[in-house]
Amino acid sequence: MRWRLMPSLQTEKVAATRCLLMGAGTLGCSVARCLLGWGVRHITFVDSGVVSYSNPVRQALFTFKDCVGGGTPKAQAAADSLSAIFPSVKASAHRIAIPMPGHTVTAAEEDKVRADCATLGALIESHDVIFLLTDTRESRWLPTLLAMHHGKLTLNAALGFDSLLV
Repeated sequence: MRWRLMPSLQTEKVAATRCLLMGAGTLGCSVARCLLGWGVRHITFVDSGVVSYSNPVRQALFTFKDCVGGGTPKAQAAADSLSAIFPSVKASAHRIAIPMPGHTVTAAEEDKVRADCATLGALIESHDVIFLLTDTRESRWLPTLLAMHHGKLTLNAALGFDSLLV
C-alpha cells in the first residue's frame, strides 16, 4: 500500500507497530478496525468484561453468539473477530482487571491484583503505542503512569458520564 498524499510514509513501520488497546468496548472495537485499515498488524486487547446483549449493536467486533452463555470475554472476542476479518493480523487478548485508585483490594484479592499489575506492566513495556480506551478515569491512571515510565506513546480517547476527551 502506498499513500498518494504521503509517499514518504513508511508502511513497513506502520505494519510493525505493536498497539496495546486498553478496553475492548465501543472505542476499542472502532480503534482496532481503524488500525487494521491503516495497516497495523499487531494488536493486543486488554479488557476484564464479557460481551453482553447490548454490545453487538454498538461494538462492531461482536456478534450475538458472543453474548450467549454468559458472554465471551470481550478481549478474546475482539481478537478473534479481527483474526476472522484479516487472518494475517497478530491479535491477542488478555483478560485482566486494571487496579484503580480509590478501589479497595481485599487480602484475598492481593495476589490477583499483583499478578494483573505485573501483566499490565509487561504488556505496556512490550508494545509501541498504548491506547487508553476504558470507561473511567480511574482505570486510565495506572496504565498512564506505566506508559510514561516506559516512555511509550500513549493516546487517550474517552467518552463517559464523568469525562469527555478525544
